[in-house]
Amino acid sequence: MSQESLPEKKELDVPYPIGDFFSLENIFEDGQNGCRIVINDNHRNPHGVVHGGVMFTLIDQAMGIATMRAIQSNQICATIEIQVRYLKPVFDGEIEAHASILQSGKRFVHLEAKATSGSELVASATGSFVILERPEHL
Repeated sequence: MSQESLPEKKELDVPYPIGDFFSLENIFEDGQNGCRIVINDNHRNPHGVVHGGVMFTLIDQAMGIATMRAIQSNQICATIEIQVRYLKPVFDGEIEAHASILQSGKRFVHLEAKATSGSELVASATGSFVILERPEHL
């Protein structure tokens, strides 16, 4: 499945407990696949910098949104791998992550993502997700 043949993008209306835990806000306007977070004390490491795990979660969520919006309703996805390059520390403010699909097939989706704070690029990533049939209990 190429980027051009993807089905019409859909909103995600399923609960996402870890997103709530991190106070992530999904971004769907203008066809974007992303999320944002307003930094608070719970997001910082002991040095006052946004923890790498928070940045990773933000990027993983953005990639998951892009993948879920591209697959069929009888399918789910799961992260296989993500490589994050942390480019600049973030101390406060807001971070947005946006993901796009590089290549999509029947079983795998390969993506890239960029995280910005203000106008600065603070992290970039590549990742892969597997497409699975939705289990009956979901």
